[in-house]
Amino acid sequence: MAENYKKFKYIHVFNGSNYGTINSFTALINKRFDPAEHLIIVKDKKNNPKETISCYENVIWLPGAEHEEREKFLRLLTAGEIIFWHAMGWGWRMQAVIDSDSELIRRSVWVEWGADLYNWKRTEGGLLRRAFVNSVCKSWRRNVLATVAIFPTDVEVIKKQFGRRMTVLTAGYCSMYAEDTEKLRPSQEKAPGAPLNVQVGHSATPACHHIDALEKLSAYRDENILIHIPLTYGDPEYAIRVERKALELFPENKIRFQKQQLPLEEYIKYLWSMDVGVFNVERQIALGNIAQLLYMLKKVYLPKDSVLGRYYAENDAYYCDYALLGSEDFAAFSAGIPRTEPADCVLRYMSEKSVTAEWRIVFAAVLKLLK
Repeated sequence: MAENYKKFKYIHVFNGSNYGTINSFTALINKRFDPAEHLIIVKDKKNNPKETISCYENVIWLPGAEHEEREKFLRLLTAGEIIFWHAMGWGWRMQAVIDSDSELIRRSVWVEWGADLYNWKRTEGGLLRRAFVNSVCKSWRRNVLATVAIFPTDVEVIKKQFGRRMTVLTAGYCSMYAEDTEKLRPSQEKAPGAPLNVQVGHSATPACHHIDALEKLSAYRDENILIHIPLTYGDPEYAIRVERKALELFPENKIRFQKQQLPLEEYIKYLWSMDVGVFNVERQIALGNIAQLLYMLKKVYLPKDSVLGRYYAENDAYYCDYALLGSEDFAAFSAGIPRTEPADCVLRYMSEKSVTAEWRIVFAAVLKLLK
């Protein structure tokens, strides 16, 4: 299909790791922008059951982009004025190839994701190999035309790691916008006597520090409570440790492990069913879950001194300090929040209009930088 196009203004490269983002962003591009200007390349097979973008003509599937289809992939990249790498979730060898090609790297824009920004350094292997691989990965990030921070808190982190002179723009993602989230709002109130539904974390990611959160929540193990732990992706060995700890601390009938990845609409319904969200996180992570829960006016616990805790406090979004978890009595823990409307920063994050405006600014800015 790509051979029918001589040139694209923008090429977007995704590594196939997060279809909530891939699906919503591709739909946004095709709805709000000129699809003929944008090519979306996904390093995955077209038959992935999580994808909903095969209906769009400007999507190419290249599961072998790093290996047997690498030459085709590199030829496709030459067809774009600007190349947006939505997360550099690619091997260091591919990063070295792009970084060593002066023409490709000067047209590359890095759209950072959480792990991509905070956990990019290799920690395993010998000292020399680690140093070499990390130097390649750092060089790629420093040499791109510009970087797009997907959340305001990340701007300072990018500049601190990769240089104050870097051009950093800001534009977000939202897997489901407020209008569609509203359509999935439950029509009935929670049944009397139903347990308090508490979500802990969003994935089997060590950065969520589940075990500490579960230990604090165990103060309420004898109450009418149901602990929900999504473990659909992440570190399998860490997931096993979390499961074991949860079953050690709580009766089996008070724990629900979410291991099957739900379709997006079903997951939003799942979030609507929660009463409390507990996110023991220090860095920017779980944005989609946290923003949706804040929009739904659910009670959210975050560390007060974390990146997200400081951001939401500065922007008048209501949340509870994680340090209080387990020390409050159950009446206080299970009480609702003193808000009737989401904060403006949450509404902006959930607004298709706002997200569209942010990306329009980014597209115009990078073209200007290239010239």
